[in-house]
Amino acid sequence: MKRFIEISMLMICLSVPLSNAQQCVEKDTGLTYLRTNLGVLASDLFEGREISTRGESLAAMYIASELKKYGCKPFGDNGTYFENFKVFATSIDSNSTVKIIDQEDKVRKLSLGKDFYLSTRDIPSEKFSGIESSIVFAGYGITAKDYNYDDYKTLDINGKVVLLLSGSPANDGKNIFSEETSEKFSETSYKLINAMQHNAVGILILPDKRISRYWRWLKARSLSTSFELLKEPPTEKMKLANAIPLIILSNQSAVKLLSGEKYSYDDLVALDNSVEIPVGFELNKKVKMDYKINAGKRTAKNIIGLIEGTDENLKDQYVVISAHYDHEGIRNGEVYYGADDDGSGTVAILEAARRISCLQENKRSVLVIFHTGEEKGLLGSEYLTTHAKFMKNIDADINLDMVGRGSVDTIYSIGSGKLSSELHDLVERVNSETVNLVFNYKFDAPNDPNKYYYRSDHYNYAKHSIPVVFFYDHMMEDYHKPSDDVEKINFEKIEKISTLVTELAIRIADKDNKLIIDKTDGKSGEEY
Repeated sequence: MKRFIEISMLMICLSVPLSNAQQCVEKDTGLTYLRTNLGVLASDLFEGREISTRGESLAAMYIASELKKYGCKPFGDNGTYFENFKVFATSIDSNSTVKIIDQEDKVRKLSLGKDFYLSTRDIPSEKFSGIESSIVFAGYGITAKDYNYDDYKTLDINGKVVLLLSGSPANDGKNIFSEETSEKFSETSYKLINAMQHNAVGILILPDKRISRYWRWLKARSLSTSFELLKEPPTEKMKLANAIPLIILSNQSAVKLLSGEKYSYDDLVALDNSVEIPVGFELNKKVKMDYKINAGKRTAKNIIGLIEGTDENLKDQYVVISAHYDHEGIRNGEVYYGADDDGSGTVAILEAARRISCLQENKRSVLVIFHTGEEKGLLGSEYLTTHAKFMKNIDADINLDMVGRGSVDTIYSIGSGKLSSELHDLVERVNSETVNLVFNYKFDAPNDPNKYYYRSDHYNYAKHSIPVVFFYDHMMEDYHKPSDDVEKINFEKIEKISTLVTELAIRIADKDNKLIIDKTDGKSGEEY
């Protein structure tokens, strides 16, 4: 490694014992810190580190204590390491049920998460909970006067629950609406508003292939808390809007609901791409939705430490090294440890901060930032990048999210050339002169369907024309599962990433000029 060689040569010339600088980047010391810090952060004590919970607070205090130990100064609110902000949290009581009642008053109880998903995108009023209602199948729940199409035209759904197909209709596989209109009518928010305008008291959505494919994800969302940044004036959601409940059924629940009815579940799904448009009808069964909504304001916190620059003329400019420290918390009594996501990135940034602080070679200042709420839609980084007064002085962001799994010699590099060719070239050069990882640029492709560039905290910096690079391991087998634990972590790989981040941050910090921005394709696109 270039810096190691330079230090070694200097020591030979001076004929003195190994310096403190060389000890700063000593591999075995780094591995010890990495193992210790991740062993703490991804333990039962920290309860999965979900935003605004006790686990998040404990993790934040631990990370702040490490920053203080390394000599990083507090750079948050009122002389602390913390940047506090408010979020609006919504969850559904886990005991919520949907009861299907047949003509003989037999009751089949469906469970939240296992059998159905209750949307909190628009919070349902509890006045609709506990009401036994008739069920009317109403096609796709679309009213389109310009197309002479109305699923509700001949139906009486006043005070009833509507059963709807997902998406929008197609004849022989071709949309009968324009592409833009079809997308609008496919949105659950449109179906909700239209059903409310027809005085329905609830919606049941039949799962299509896409919903079935993502059912594991929907199940997890059913049992977790959703969050959004608290804004003034409050959004309609924060005012507890008077919405009706919108429920998406599992495949098995849909089959049971339509058993013995005019159409079976398979019949209705088959109509989806046929010339025949499904005709509305009232089911023999009734439904009763019993749910309780928990909603309110909470406090969350980003963590910000400062490694002050050594150059009086440059120290008010900043290089950011970042990771998100939150994860999924506890679900059904199981801790979602998040050892790789993003415990690995968190401890790698901590280790890079320790080394940079120890070396004291950065002319510009380095901000060490740990965002929260990444798992809930990049909330912490959105808040920071729209409120921090130092944003205009940031030269670059080096962001890590999952860097502890897979081959020790490879990593996905994302976004380095989206805004600055100079940053891309510098990342390549520093890597070849230090750890020599094999970079995979697969996810930088403009047509890549995963859109990872838009799905971690660096993107909120890029939107402010700040060059970014994002390192990521693409671990999928334990992604958002309790099995993402410390035993599966490759600490040798994290140590290499820490070395790369250390050297790259110092190189950017020591440049005579800010990075040149010569591209604009990294500022907009499909967001998380």
